[in-house]
Amino acid sequence: FGVLLSSTMPADIPSAHDLEPYTDAPPAKLKKALKTTPNDVKSPECNQAKHCYWKYNEFFRCEKAKGEGAIQCAALKQQFTSLCPVEWVERWDEQRENGVFPGPL
Repeated sequence: FGVLLSSTMPADIPSAHDLEPYTDAPPAKLKKALKTTPNDVKSPECNQAKHCYWKYNEFFRCEKAKGEGAIQCAALKQQFTSLCPVEWVERWDEQRENGVFPGPL
């Protein structure tokens, strides 16, 4: 029976010993690194509103100094977008457009 089975199997089909175990994880090259702002070691359990506001201001200072869309500023943008509520950012953007933003830009 073994002779009959091996003679009917095509040679290009791998045996069970040649297959890698199945995994639900995506391939390493498809994994996206998620990053957020670093922890504030002085007060990690505190409200992050001040940290959010500071990162928002730092991002726009960076863009002002290095130019809009500067790659050096991308990390700051990612940090403030991960910290700040969307409503705050929208309100601050509107205030900047109207020239009434209270920050040190």
